[in-house]
Amino acid sequence: MSLPHREPRRPFSIKDSLRQLLHPLVRLLSALQVRPDTLTVLGWTLSVCAAVLFGLGYARVAGLVMLLGGLFDALDGDVARASNRMSAFGAFLDSTLDRLSEAAIFVGIIYFYAAAARPFEALLAGTAMTFSLLTSYARARAEGLNIECQVGLLERAGRVVILSAFSIAGLLTFGLGLVAAGALVTTAQRIIHVRRATRG
Repeated sequence: MSLPHREPRRPFSIKDSLRQLLHPLVRLLSALQVRPDTLTVLGWTLSVCAAVLFGLGYARVAGLVMLLGGLFDALDGDVARASNRMSAFGAFLDSTLDRLSEAAIFVGIIYFYAAAARPFEALLAGTAMTFSLLTSYARARAEGLNIECQVGLLERAGRVVILSAFSIAGLLTFGLGLVAAGALVTTAQRIIHVRRATRG
């Protein structure tokens, strides 16, 4: 007698969980014919505002604004698919503004720590920024070589949630450490994945 076949469980993903949670809002925005590019630009604008707040030392408020910006970032792609408004330029704009948003956030944090004469924390923020951007570049470069590269411990959605949550809790430095470590591991995982995919 054969045992029943079980489908392998997909690993937990913050991004997938967030998509399920936001599905009703995606349907509403699609029904209202909200343009995906509008959501993309709104998310970027909020991220820049969060960066300014981080730079001024208002980390808790910045975390809230950053989380709201991340919400728009999570919505734009799903709204584009749900409303059949997907476009090559929309995908390009989304990816480009994502990188600008992330860089702006870290620049704001680095400025705050540098102005407060806290070099260790500024270095930590710079490290988190470097590997966060590198994880995105590694995936983009791999996909440019026609290699699927949706692997890794910590994608952008996870970085946004962690940094926002710890900022709101008043633990910005600890959150930066987690993001830096997670992004470093993710970069290594993607390099190894591409090495295996191109071997032979």
